Amino acid sequence: MVYTKNIGPKGAVYILAFMAFVFSAVGGAFLYFTIEFNKNARPVTGWVVDVSAHYNDGSTTYKPTISYIDENGYKQTGQTNMSSSSYNYPRGTELEILYDTRNPGEIRINTWFSLWGFPLIFLGVGIVLAISAVVVSRNMGKRAANIIEPSGGKPTASYSYSSNEGDDKRPPTIRR
Repeated sequence: MVYTKNIGPKGAVYILAFMAFVFSAVGGAFLYFTIEFNKNARPVTGWVVDVSAHYNDGSTTYKPTISYIDENGYKQTGQTNMSSSSYNYPRGTELEILYDTRNPGEIRINTWFSLWGFPLIFLGVGIVLAISAVVVSRNMGKRAANIIEPSGGKPTASYSYSSNEGDDKRPPTIRR
């Protein structure tokens, strides 16, 4: 049996805030590397010369190797930074790519998602998690205020009297 401790709402806020930080940091890093790549990227036409298949835990992912001629007339080859679970680009497929002039082996397929998809997805998830942490935190504060002051005023006390026969001089029991 696995023992798990109830983390409570305050723990949930901390977990959401930590996850928001991690997703935002990863998204920010992806965004930075995409911007740096685009500063020195040149568009060219490339051809898929090979597709490598990677098998892991019963699933297969495919990554194309693309050959192209750079702006200096040299034949270059590189693999994209993304892989896919579907075989999207068979050998001989012609497609537009971007290559980094500083590192000609670093290429990306020239699509919006290939360039900006992952950075914006991670940043978006980070923002949603941060908003969730703020909402949970605010609701915690409101709930705590309602517990302390349910009628909006001073805390109320309820009085109950013991009903023992013949014990008329007993002081009342006070419950708060």
